[in-house]
Amino acid sequence: MAGSRRLVGSAVVLLMAAACGGGRTGAGDAAKGRQTFVDLQCNACHEVKGESLPPPAVVPAVALGGRMLLPPSDDKLRADILLPSSHFAVGYPSEQITKEGQSRMPDYSKSLDEEQVANLIAFLRAHYERGLPSATR
Repeated sequence: MAGSRRLVGSAVVLLMAAACGGGRTGAGDAAKGRQTFVDLQCNACHEVKGESLPPPAVVPAVALGGRMLLPPSDDKLRADILLPSSHFAVGYPSEQITKEGQSRMPDYSKSLDEEQVANLIAFLRAHYERGLPSATR
């Protein structure tokens, strides 16, 4: 019961931030976020454009960062990190990103504190650029 209240609370916070124009939700430390990304072994499934990390174990890796018309807001990145089963990446084999209807990405909503999440967001945000996407992935 407490877990579902926390999930609902997180969703309410995300919706309130979005309603208030919430793009950036906290400063965060990109270097610490990079270390958290590696410590959590996010690079086992994700590659980050412009970042030299240990290579992903899955092919194709789920790409993060790069040039986009509308790079993800901090709120979107927060939802991606804390609520990975709320939506799934497009353009990847479903067996690579889902298992029994849930994201293969672990649920970090109970294991990451706000500072770690802010740091991860800062790290990821630094690798997105606004503009027309390039023709290559």
